[in-house]
Amino acid sequence: MQANNEVCYLDEIIIEGITVDGQKFRPSDWVDRLCGMLAVFDQQRVSYSNFLRPMVFKDMNCVAVKKELEKKKPSIFNFIMQFAADNQLKVIDGANFKKAVL
Repeated sequence: MQANNEVCYLDEIIIEGITVDGQKFRPSDWVDRLCGMLAVFDQQRVSYSNFLRPMVFKDMNCVAVKKELEKKKPSIFNFIMQFAADNQLKVIDGANFKKAVL
């Protein structure tokens, strides 16, 4: 996991832990489950992928997805985006993330 999990980069898509109607998304471990898809376990530690990582912004659990994942692993990218759509989660381009949540 990156040292500062509140940093959002321009080349990421952010999936917020809140639905479009303002409800907190459950289950509470949804971020770990989603990021675990590409995580590696080594010496009893979790190493998240460069493409998919958990982040927290203003006490809200989020998932940061590198836009490059769409080209490198389109089936995984499509699964993640479909998960967000099916669960009506807010999805924001990283370039607009901080403006959108302020």
